[in-house]
Amino acid sequence: MPPNDGWGTPVNSERPRRCAVVLQTPRDPHSAVYMSYRALGSALEARGHSLEILCPTDFASIRRWHGRWVPLAYPFAVASWLRQHRADVDVVMFHSYAGWLATARSRGSRPRTVVMFHGIEPLYHRELAHEAREDGRPLSWRYRLLQERLMPWMLRRACRAADAVTCLNKAEATFLIDRNWASPAQVRVVAHSVPEEFFAPLRANRPLRSMLFVGQWLPMKGIRYLRDAAVTLLQGDPSMRLVCAGTLVAEPGVLADFPTELHRRVVVKPRVEPAALAGLYREADVFVFPSLYEAFSRAVAEAMASRLPIVTTAVGVAADALRNEESALIVPRRSAGAIVTAVRRLKGEAGFAARLADAAAAAAERYRRELTEPATLAAILGADGGTL
Repeated sequence: MPPNDGWGTPVNSERPRRCAVVLQTPRDPHSAVYMSYRALGSALEARGHSLEILCPTDFASIRRWHGRWVPLAYPFAVASWLRQHRADVDVVMFHSYAGWLATARSRGSRPRTVVMFHGIEPLYHRELAHEAREDGRPLSWRYRLLQERLMPWMLRRACRAADAVTCLNKAEATFLIDRNWASPAQVRVVAHSVPEEFFAPLRANRPLRSMLFVGQWLPMKGIRYLRDAAVTLLQGDPSMRLVCAGTLVAEPGVLADFPTELHRRVVVKPRVEPAALAGLYREADVFVFPSLYEAFSRAVAEAMASRLPIVTTAVGVAADALRNEESALIVPRRSAGAIVTAVRRLKGEAGFAARLADAAAAAAERYRRELTEPATLAAILGADGGTL
C-alpha cells in the first residue's frame, strides 16, 4: 500500500522536490521561525528533497527600504523572484503575507504554493492594540492602517490563491476558515517538534524554588505581568528565584524592570543554545509563561516534555494540548495576581505539581519529531509529494 499524506491521500511519487521558503523575518539562527525551517530543511534533505531559505536581506531591492514599508514592497520583490525562478522550484512556501502577489499568478504557470503561518497578524495585532491601550500609548495611524486594513487584504489574497495553508493551532485554523480566507480542504494544522534532549523520563521531588521563563523580553510575552507576579513571590519567599532565558535583551535591560534588592535573585540569559536550554528546564521547578499571543510556543512544548509543572495563559500549544488543573494551571491573560495564586498553590498542595507535570509530559508525546514531521511534509508536498 502506498504511503499517504496523513489525511488518507495517497502519496505516489518519489521524485526529489526542489523546495524554497520565503520568510518575512531575518535570518536569525536564534529565531523560532528560522530554526523551524532549518529543521524542515534537514527533514526534506533526509528524504532526498532540498530546501532554499530566502529572507528580505536576500533581495537587493528590499534592503534600501525602511522597515515599516517592507510589508508593502516585499511581495513585489518576491513575485519578481518567482517569475524568474519558477522553473527551478517545485514547491514554494511563503511565510504569511510574503507571497500574496506571487500566489495570485495563474496556478498552471507556477509551482505548488503553500502559505505558512507562524502566527496570524490580525490576531497578534488584536492583543498588541489591547496592550497599547492598557499602557496609554496608542499605536500610530500608519501601523494601524497596515495591520487593520492592508494586512488582512494581503493575507486573504495569499490564502485564497495558495494550494495549501498551514497554521500552528486549531483556533487559527478556525479563524482562517470562518473568514473565508481559506477552505477547510486547504488548511492544515501542523506542529513543531520537540527535540529528544528535552524529554525527561522523571523528575525528583523537591521544593518549588526556581521559576523559569523562556522567551523574548517583549510586552507581548506578558513580561509586565511576569514581573509583577515575580516581585510578589520573591519578596514573600527569600528562597525563590526567577530565571529568564532567551530574552534577546541584555541583563541590565531585564533587571531594570525589577526592584534593585531582587536583582541577585533574577537570572538573565539573553541567548541560550538548545543543549544548555534543556538543562535549564531540568534545573527549574515551575515554568511560568504569561504570553498574550502565541501561534505555537516551543517553550511551552519543551516545558511539557521536561516534566515541569506549568503556569501559562491559554495560547498556542497550551490551548490545544493542556487542560486546566489536569496538565497545567491556565491563568487569564494580564493577571499577575492569578500567576501568584497558581504558583503558591503548586508550592502548597502536596503532589499536585508532580501530577500536573506527569500529565503534561504525556501530552508532549504527540510532539515527538517522528510524529510531527510526516504530517508537516505531507501538507507541504501534497498528495504527489514524494516519500515521507
